[in-house]
Amino acid sequence: MNFLAHLHLADHCRSHLAGNLLADFVRGDPDRVYSREVANGIRLHRFVDSYIDAMPEVLRCRELFSPQTRRVSGIALDITWDHFLARHWQRYHALPLAAFVNDAHAKVTAYRGAAPEAYHLTMARMWQQQWLLQYQDVDTIQMALERMANRRPRLYQLAHCPADILRHYNQLEQQFFRIYPQLIEAAGTFRAQQDDSSSPSQS
Repeated sequence: MNFLAHLHLADHCRSHLAGNLLADFVRGDPDRVYSREVANGIRLHRFVDSYIDAMPEVLRCRELFSPQTRRVSGIALDITWDHFLARHWQRYHALPLAAFVNDAHAKVTAYRGAAPEAYHLTMARMWQQQWLLQYQDVDTIQMALERMANRRPRLYQLAHCPADILRHYNQLEQQFFRIYPQLIEAAGTFRAQQDDSSSPSQS
């Protein structure tokens, strides 16, 4: 999942939004740098990434990509899932997408704690260029993947993934409808366990 899905899941689970976005930019034990609330957000993001990468449905989706692009298909699918979430947003949230994005923007930018420079630069571009709203447009998949391929030459195959995605678009969309509810439930369970572990023990 990419930025939109991580924000949606964090909101659904009442997790720290900025913490969930920070996770892509920090390594190691988050408790050494961040408050418990932010660290739990980082851990929720990490859980979501590991959970979806291991889902049989996702592994089957990766087989739809050509041998030349399969190595980076997980990254390409992250963008694709955000597209489907944005396109079918009304299924998963009571607020309109634009209202949710405005609310998330306010909450994320209110965070004033530690964060790497790469996080600040990426967030500035994301809000200024309205990436989360643009995910509704299928053309954004190609734009986003080409942008990532240009920034990270070792992932140059990403630029060729849109052809695979469009070829199997309807099949991927149907898989999203199966995958995302499972992910919402799993994230909610993980988040509840975080709360339970932080509660004082009772004798």
